[in-house]
Amino acid sequence: MLGIENMKTAAEREMNFRRDLDELLAKHKAELDITDDGAEYGMHSAIAVVTMMPEWSQDGDQTTEYTEFRI
Repeated sequence: MLGIENMKTAAEREMNFRRDLDELLAKHKAELDITDDGAEYGMHSAIAVVTMMPEWSQDGDQTTEYTEFRI
C-alpha cells in the first residue's frame, strides 16, 4: 500500500496530463480546439474538435488528407 507521501498531487497530475496531451498532438501534428456554446446559464455544451492539416512529400505529392473530427 502506498503512503500519502507517494501520492501525486492534483497539480502533478494536471502537469503530466498536459505534457502527454501536448506530445500526442505534436506526434499527429494536430490542434485541439474546444468551443463554448456561449450560453450564460445552464449546462454548457462545449465541443472539442481535433484538426490535422494535410501534408506533402518533398516531391509535392499529398501524403495525408486534411482531417477534422469531434471528440
